[in-house]
Amino acid sequence: MFRLCTTATLAEAHLLRDLLLRAGVDARVFNEHAQGGLGDIPFTHAWPEIWLDRPGDADRARALIDAFEHAPSGPDRACGACGEISPGSFEVCWHCGHTL
Repeated sequence: MFRLCTTATLAEAHLLRDLLLRAGVDARVFNEHAQGGLGDIPFTHAWPEIWLDRPGDADRARALIDAFEHAPSGPDRACGACGEISPGSFEVCWHCGHTL
């Protein structure tokens, strides 16, 4: 296993892990429940971490995350299921969860 990165929030860790999984890179989130220990452990030890099952995937994983973080946001889109408007950077509707 190989630690790829830490993230500021658990939501960000899961977003990036799911991005990697969809691209065929096996990844896991560690420290999911460590924030409950804040005060007893340093806050930097409680940050969510993304670990790869295969260290050889590290360069590809970094490239995927970099491309995701620097992708331009497109125009707002209307959800096909409920009609709500979501920002162009969203992949699912903020209102109903339908894939955009």
